[in-house]
Amino acid sequence: MKLPEKYFLYVGNAYPHKNLERLLEAFSILNSQFSILNLVLVGAEDYFYKRLKEKVKDMGLGNNVIFYGAAKREGLTNLYKDAIALVFPSLMEGFGLPAVEAMAQGCLVLVSDIPVFHEVLGEAAIYFNPYDPVDMAEKMSDVLNNPQKYAKFKTLGPELVEGYSWQKMARQTLRVYNVL
Repeated sequence: MKLPEKYFLYVGNAYPHKNLERLLEAFSILNSQFSILNLVLVGAEDYFYKRLKEKVKDMGLGNNVIFYGAAKREGLTNLYKDAIALVFPSLMEGFGLPAVEAMAQGCLVLVSDIPVFHEVLGEAAIYFNPYDPVDMAEKMSDVLNNPQKYAKFKTLGPELVEGYSWQKMARQTLRVYNVL
């Protein structure tokens, strides 16, 4: 699929706690300022994505919101690398794997200001109020208007991700077993 040059990205399912309706509201606000902008939503089509497609249509965002569908690993890697930023507006998460995957590719990450993201992502992410589409839109707009301000986040992310490598986890697990 040919994607536009500039886009914000969301990766995951469209269950209600993922807060995608507020993301669409924020994108609508942002789109009124930057009409050449796009939002790419990546996830397998199901009941919730179908419902979201209707909302996009009703909001008049059909030309700017792209439903990519499910992505394989290589496609996902390229999506992260080419995105302006991953926007992850969840109201609750267990871990937030897409944010870590995005950071591993040097992708800027904007996330909900919820405890799990602070625990997992620390200072390597940009936080917004997930209940406030205006705040979300303002953070997205600031990323577009001040890219130099956020350049450091693209290096902080990959450094943070090294702490979540399979090799590191395996070594730590082995140490636990060796102590027993």
